[in-house]
Amino acid sequence: MLRQLSITNFVLIDRLDVEFDARLTALTGETGAGKSIVLDALGLALGARADSASVRAGERQADIRAEFDIVDNAAACAWLDAQGEEAADHVVLRRVIDAAGKSRAQINGRPVAVAELRELGGLLLELHAQHEQQALLAATTQRALLDRYAGADADAAAVRAAWLQARACRDALTAAQTEGAARARERAALEAELQELREARPSAEEWQALSHEQTRLSHGKELVQAVGSARSALQDERGAIDAVVAVHTLLAGGERIDPALGETRQLLDSAIAQLGEAAHALRHYEDRLHLDPERLHEVESRLSNLFALARKLRERPEALAARWQASEAKLAQLAAAQDVAALERAAREADAALEAAAAALGAKRAVAAQRLAQAATAELPDLALPSAAIEIALTPLPTIEASGGERIEYRFRSHPSLAFAPLAKVASGGELARLALAILVVCGDAAARPTLIFDEVDVGVGGRVAAQVGRKLQALAATRQVLCVTHMPQVAAHADQHVTVTRDNSASPTTRITPLGGKARVAEIARMLSGHEVGAATERMARELIESARRPD
Repeated sequence: MLRQLSITNFVLIDRLDVEFDARLTALTGETGAGKSIVLDALGLALGARADSASVRAGERQADIRAEFDIVDNAAACAWLDAQGEEAADHVVLRRVIDAAGKSRAQINGRPVAVAELRELGGLLLELHAQHEQQALLAATTQRALLDRYAGADADAAAVRAAWLQARACRDALTAAQTEGAARARERAALEAELQELREARPSAEEWQALSHEQTRLSHGKELVQAVGSARSALQDERGAIDAVVAVHTLLAGGERIDPALGETRQLLDSAIAQLGEAAHALRHYEDRLHLDPERLHEVESRLSNLFALARKLRERPEALAARWQASEAKLAQLAAAQDVAALERAAREADAALEAAAAALGAKRAVAAQRLAQAATAELPDLALPSAAIEIALTPLPTIEASGGERIEYRFRSHPSLAFAPLAKVASGGELARLALAILVVCGDAAARPTLIFDEVDVGVGGRVAAQVGRKLQALAATRQVLCVTHMPQVAAHADQHVTVTRDNSASPTTRITPLGGKARVAEIARMLSGHEVGAATERMARELIESARRPD
């Protein structure tokens, strides 16, 4: 749901902050006060196109910030998770437009493309307005509404998965049939390479280990001489160990005279022990050090062979083992890709699975389409469309698509003497908003985004019908947040939250939003009832209207 909207320096708005109720909010005000400006600002936060006219005269930039609660919006949470956003209970969409018309977009403070705002915004809010492109006109919306009403979301997902699998199988079969010669050549080249790798059998650590051993063996004489001299320097008569022992003896004698020398003598204890260990280690190394010319020849021959193979394959010697593993996997892949019979069988099986999934989805859609159309049509008389009807047509497609085996089209007629036609061709703006309301009321929890906005859905209707519109909006708001821009007091009286939009022309034109309650709300409803000076009788009528429209407990 939309928690808060903050607008700065946008058209006629200098500074505006408004928090919204979780259920039905009515936005009212005189014509020209700026109600549409508030919706335009919200649209920009959701990714609508911006221009320099958006910035208030004399200001450097406009700034719009919309905060949404997404605790119960699994689709929005999944979208944010896919973008690497940390889990949270809300999301903030922000749009900044400068005086040149350039804009910047942010989601939770992170710079994003405007297209990302639109994508996420489509999961948060749905607008039904007279002069906007209607969500209900989009084929994707019509299909999604029907599938949710039919309880067929899982079936639709299964069709899409089956379609992707069938397409992958067909692509693999086509590639095997049309690219067979090229793949055969690639496979032959790979087999020749693998023959040499299999004969060489390189391992991951072999090159480094052999290089170290070759260095040690080729310098064996030098090592023998160095180690022998070092051991003699430690252990021979008058060597390092004897010298340190002599110093230790002198200090021991001095310690009997002055105990302060004891600390230095103890240091020599440690030195004598470590020198003895070093001499022992050198003796052990000498015992293991053997000069083996044959082993040196074997090591150098192996290194030479590995280096030659690496140079031929244009690979680093230490990476030959990884190259071998990758080539084996690639050969297996090519072998499978050239098994035309197996690929044909897989394609047939995938096509059959797709047809079965699409048939199951189509059957659910056919039943739900008739039920939804009948139920929505039954709502229309209450919305000043007494002779109108809705039809949901399912037209089989030549081939099954990712969305299913039929095209879904919502059709409308305003009178029984007329033929059904697509909504976009025959429904006016006011009719379309009311049709959307009827469908959404019927769909209940299964339909639409968490937040719905209706802009003057009551245009052209009388008081009794306006009251029906108010009741239907109130019922719809029992399960989601609904914002309604209205000029009808019968609609506004049903709201759980009522805010008024006013325009101050005392200095420079400025649009304000004020939450109403108590006497202030009664006064606004009375103004809407009378259209001119408000009196006691009108205020009494306003209170009665508010009381009669109170939401049932």
